[in-house]
Amino acid sequence: MTNTVRASDSTSGCLPASADAPQVKAALRLLTDDGQPLAVFAPVGACVSGGAYLDPRRDTGEVVLAYCGEDGKTTNKHERDERELTTREYAGLFRAAGWSVNEYRENDQAGTERLARLILTPPPTPWPVDAVAMYVPDSSEDYRDVVIIQSLPEGATVEALSARKRKIIRVPLDKLQPLPEVEPLRGEPTDWWRVLNKEGQFIVRVHAETFDGAVAAAAPLPAARQALKRDGGLYYRRLTSWQLSDADQ
Repeated sequence: MTNTVRASDSTSGCLPASADAPQVKAALRLLTDDGQPLAVFAPVGACVSGGAYLDPRRDTGEVVLAYCGEDGKTTNKHERDERELTTREYAGLFRAAGWSVNEYRENDQAGTERLARLILTPPPTPWPVDAVAMYVPDSSEDYRDVVIIQSLPEGATVEALSARKRKIIRVPLDKLQPLPEVEPLRGEPTDWWRVLNKEGQFIVRVHAETFDGAVAAAAPLPAARQALKRDGGLYYRRLTSWQLSDADQ
Protein backbone atom coordinates (compact mmCIF):
# COMPACT_ATOMS: atom_id res chain seq x y z
CA MET A 1 0.00 0.00 0.00
CA THR A 2 1.32 3.44 -0.91
CA ASN A 3 1.63 5.98 1.89
CA THR A 4 0.17 9.39 1.12
CA VAL A 5 0.64 12.71 2.90
CA ARG A 6 -1.84 15.55 2.63
CA ALA A 7 -0.32 18.73 1.21
CA SER A 8 -1.57 20.69 4.20
CA ASP A 9 0.38 18.40 6.55
CA SER A 10 3.70 18.35 4.68
CA THR A 11 6.57 20.82 4.39
CA SER A 12 8.81 21.41 1.40
CA GLY A 13 12.53 22.13 1.33
CA CYS A 14 13.06 22.09 5.09
CA LEU A 15 11.69 20.71 8.34
CA PRO A 16 8.95 22.77 10.06
CA ALA A 17 11.33 23.97 12.81
CA SER A 18 13.58 25.56 10.17
CA ALA A 19 10.93 27.36 8.14
CA ASP A 20 11.33 30.65 10.02
CA ALA A 21 15.09 30.99 9.41
CA PRO A 22 15.77 33.98 7.09
CA GLN A 23 18.55 32.17 5.21
CA VAL A 24 16.20 29.24 4.58
CA LYS A 25 13.48 31.54 3.23
CA ALA A 26 15.95 33.29 0.91
CA ALA A 27 17.43 30.01 -0.32
CA LEU A 28 14.00 28.47 -0.91
CA ARG A 29 12.95 31.42 -3.05
CA LEU A 30 16.10 31.07 -5.16
CA LEU A 31 15.55 27.33 -5.62
CA THR A 32 11.86 27.64 -6.51
CA ASP A 33 12.45 30.56 -8.88
CA ASP A 34 14.95 28.32 -10.69
CA GLY A 35 12.43 25.47 -10.83
CA GLN A 36 14.41 23.10 -8.58
CA PRO A 37 12.25 20.41 -6.91
CA LEU A 38 12.13 20.57 -3.11
CA ALA A 39 12.21 17.60 -0.77
CA VAL A 40 8.81 16.97 0.82
CA PHE A 41 8.60 15.94 4.47
CA ALA A 42 5.78 14.27 6.36
CA PRO A 43 4.77 15.68 9.79
CA VAL A 44 6.97 13.08 11.49
CA GLY A 45 10.00 14.33 9.54
CA ALA A 46 10.30 11.50 7.00
CA CYS A 47 11.28 12.50 3.48
CA VAL A 48 8.50 11.27 1.17
CA SER A 49 9.63 12.94 -2.06
CA GLY A 50 13.19 13.72 -3.13
CA GLY A 51 14.61 17.18 -3.74
CA ALA A 52 16.55 20.06 -2.23
CA TYR A 53 16.80 20.08 1.57
CA LEU A 54 17.91 23.08 3.66
CA ASP A 55 19.18 22.94 7.24
CA PRO A 56 20.07 26.32 8.83
CA ARG A 57 22.99 27.08 11.09
CA ARG A 58 21.34 29.80 13.11
CA ASP A 59 24.41 30.96 15.01
CA THR A 60 26.42 31.71 11.87
CA GLY A 61 23.66 32.63 9.41
CA GLU A 62 24.71 29.79 7.09
CA VAL A 63 22.48 27.11 5.63
CA VAL A 64 23.42 23.58 4.57
CA LEU A 65 21.97 22.43 1.24
CA ALA A 66 21.87 18.83 0.06
CA TYR A 67 19.76 16.57 -2.11
CA CYS A 68 17.47 14.53 0.14
CA GLY A 69 16.18 11.26 -1.29
CA GLU A 70 13.03 9.47 -0.23
CA ASP A 71 13.55 7.65 3.08
CA GLY A 72 14.09 3.91 2.77
CA LYS A 73 14.74 3.99 -0.96
CA THR A 74 18.01 2.48 -2.20
CA THR A 75 19.92 4.06 -5.08
CA ASN A 76 22.09 2.75 -7.89
CA LYS A 77 25.22 4.36 -9.38
CA HIS A 78 23.23 6.22 -12.03
CA GLU A 79 20.96 7.81 -9.43
CA ARG A 80 23.92 8.78 -7.25
CA ASP A 81 25.59 10.37 -10.30
CA GLU A 82 22.40 12.32 -11.00
CA ARG A 83 22.19 13.56 -7.41
CA GLU A 84 25.78 14.76 -7.49
CA LEU A 85 25.11 16.63 -10.74
CA THR A 86 22.05 18.21 -9.14
CA THR A 87 24.13 19.35 -6.16
CA ARG A 88 26.62 20.92 -8.60
CA GLU A 89 23.69 22.77 -10.19
CA TYR A 90 22.75 24.07 -6.75
CA ALA A 91 26.31 25.35 -6.28
CA GLY A 92 26.28 27.19 -9.61
CA LEU A 93 22.88 28.71 -8.91
CA PHE A 94 23.89 30.16 -5.56
CA ARG A 95 27.30 31.36 -6.73
CA ALA A 96 25.62 33.23 -9.58
CA ALA A 97 23.32 34.89 -7.03
CA GLY A 98 26.28 36.15 -4.98
CA TRP A 99 26.18 33.58 -2.19
CA SER A 100 29.37 32.15 -0.70
CA VAL A 101 29.46 28.39 -1.44
CA ASN A 102 31.63 25.85 0.37
CA GLU A 103 31.55 22.26 -0.91
CA TYR A 104 31.62 19.23 1.37
CA ARG A 105 32.61 15.86 -0.06
CA GLU A 106 32.27 12.35 1.35
CA ASN A 107 32.34 8.74 0.18
CA ASP A 108 29.08 7.15 -0.92
CA GLN A 109 28.03 3.58 -0.12
CA ALA A 110 30.22 2.26 -2.93
CA GLY A 111 33.29 4.13 -1.65
CA THR A 112 33.23 6.77 -4.40
CA GLU A 113 34.02 10.33 -3.27
CA ARG A 114 31.22 12.68 -4.20
CA LEU A 115 30.03 16.23 -3.66
CA ALA A 116 27.53 15.59 -0.86
CA ARG A 117 26.37 18.97 0.42
CA LEU A 118 26.95 22.69 0.28
CA ILE A 119 27.41 25.22 3.06
CA LEU A 120 25.89 28.49 1.88
CA THR A 121 26.32 32.01 3.23
CA PRO A 122 23.93 34.72 1.96
CA PRO A 123 25.41 37.76 0.20
CA PRO A 124 26.48 40.56 2.57
CA THR A 125 23.84 43.18 3.19
CA PRO A 126 23.86 46.50 5.07
CA TRP A 127 20.48 45.55 6.51
CA PRO A 128 20.73 42.21 8.34
CA VAL A 129 17.71 40.64 10.00
CA ASP A 130 16.65 42.54 13.18
CA ALA A 131 18.45 45.72 12.09
CA VAL A 132 16.48 48.93 12.67
CA ALA A 133 16.27 51.43 9.81
CA MET A 134 14.42 54.52 8.66
CA TYR A 135 12.14 53.88 5.69
CA VAL A 136 11.97 56.99 3.50
CA PRO A 137 9.30 56.54 0.79
CA ASP A 138 9.06 58.51 -2.43
CA SER A 139 8.80 62.27 -2.17
CA SER A 140 5.11 61.99 -3.08
CA GLU A 141 4.53 60.42 0.36
CA ASP A 142 4.85 62.79 3.32
CA TYR A 143 5.86 60.37 6.07
CA ARG A 144 8.80 58.46 7.46
CA ASP A 145 8.67 55.05 9.13
CA VAL A 146 10.92 53.19 11.54
CA VAL A 147 11.18 49.54 10.47
CA ILE A 148 12.79 46.36 11.79
CA ILE A 149 14.25 44.14 9.06
CA GLN A 150 12.57 40.70 8.97
CA SER A 151 14.16 38.92 6.00
CA LEU A 152 17.23 38.71 3.83
CA PRO A 153 17.05 40.73 0.58
CA GLU A 154 14.95 39.25 -2.20
CA GLY A 155 15.95 41.08 -5.33
CA ALA A 156 15.87 44.78 -4.49
CA THR A 157 13.41 44.53 -1.58
CA VAL A 158 13.24 43.25 1.97
CA GLU A 159 10.46 42.43 4.45
CA ALA A 160 10.26 44.74 7.45
CA LEU A 161 8.05 45.29 10.48
CA SER A 162 6.56 48.77 10.20
CA ALA A 163 6.24 50.80 13.40
CA ARG A 164 3.74 53.08 11.66
CA LYS A 165 1.50 50.38 10.19
CA ARG A 166 2.21 47.71 12.84
CA LYS A 167 2.51 44.96 10.26
CA ILE A 168 5.01 43.36 7.90
CA ILE A 169 5.57 45.37 4.72
CA ARG A 170 7.96 45.00 1.80
CA VAL A 171 10.25 47.96 1.23
CA PRO A 172 12.88 48.77 -1.44
CA LEU A 173 16.46 48.56 -0.19
CA ASP A 174 17.29 51.94 -1.70
CA LYS A 175 14.61 53.58 0.44
CA LEU A 176 16.23 52.56 3.73
CA GLN A 177 18.47 54.90 5.70
CA PRO A 178 20.27 54.69 9.05
CA LEU A 179 18.36 56.13 11.98
CA PRO A 180 19.38 59.69 12.89
CA GLU A 181 21.91 59.84 15.67
CA VAL A 182 20.35 60.63 19.03
CA GLU A 183 21.95 63.40 21.02
CA PRO A 184 23.35 62.31 24.38
CA LEU A 185 20.92 62.77 27.25
CA ARG A 186 21.63 66.00 29.12
CA GLY A 187 20.22 66.43 32.59
CA GLU A 188 18.13 64.06 34.69
CA PRO A 189 14.78 62.59 33.52
CA THR A 190 11.76 64.44 34.92
CA ASP A 191 8.03 63.77 35.16
CA TRP A 192 7.30 66.34 32.45
CA TRP A 193 6.37 65.18 28.96
CA ARG A 194 6.26 67.03 25.67
CA VAL A 195 3.33 65.98 23.45
CA LEU A 196 3.92 66.23 19.68
CA ASN A 197 1.82 65.61 16.61
CA LYS A 198 2.92 63.21 13.85
CA GLU A 199 4.86 65.99 12.14
CA GLY A 200 6.88 66.49 15.32
CA GLN A 201 5.23 69.81 16.19
CA PHE A 202 4.75 70.73 19.86
CA ILE A 203 1.15 70.46 21.12
CA VAL A 204 1.13 70.59 24.94
CA ARG A 205 3.23 69.71 27.96
CA VAL A 206 1.90 67.41 30.67
CA HIS A 207 3.07 66.14 34.06
CA ALA A 208 3.04 62.38 34.78
CA GLU A 209 5.29 59.70 36.25
CA THR A 210 4.80 57.18 33.44
CA PHE A 211 4.11 57.06 29.71
CA ASP A 212 0.56 55.80 30.33
CA GLY A 213 0.08 58.62 32.79
CA ALA A 214 1.20 61.15 30.19
CA VAL A 215 -1.30 59.75 27.69
CA ALA A 216 -4.08 60.00 30.28
CA ALA A 217 -3.05 63.54 31.22
CA ALA A 218 -3.09 64.71 27.61
CA ALA A 219 -6.36 63.02 26.66
CA PRO A 220 -8.76 65.70 28.03
CA LEU A 221 -6.77 68.68 26.73
CA PRO A 222 -8.47 70.31 23.70
CA ALA A 223 -5.25 70.83 21.72
CA ALA A 224 -4.19 67.20 22.18
CA ARG A 225 -7.65 65.88 21.38
CA GLN A 226 -7.81 67.91 18.20
CA ALA A 227 -4.37 66.73 17.05
CA LEU A 228 -5.22 63.11 17.90
CA LYS A 229 -8.45 63.28 15.91
CA ARG A 230 -6.71 64.88 12.94
CA ASP A 231 -3.55 62.71 12.82
CA GLY A 232 -4.71 59.48 14.42
CA GLY A 233 -1.82 59.45 16.90
CA LEU A 234 0.51 61.49 19.11
CA TYR A 235 4.11 61.24 20.24
CA TYR A 236 5.23 61.62 23.87
CA ARG A 237 8.76 62.63 24.87
CA ARG A 238 9.95 62.68 28.47
CA LEU A 239 11.91 65.85 29.20
CA THR A 240 15.11 66.19 31.18
CA SER A 241 15.92 68.81 33.76
CA TRP A 242 18.20 70.48 31.21
CA GLN A 243 15.28 70.89 28.78
CA LEU A 244 13.00 72.56 31.30
CA SER A 245 12.95 76.24 32.13
CA ASP A 246 12.38 77.49 35.67
CA ALA A 247 8.79 78.17 34.75
CA ASP A 248 8.28 74.55 33.63
CA GLN A 249 9.49 73.16 36.95
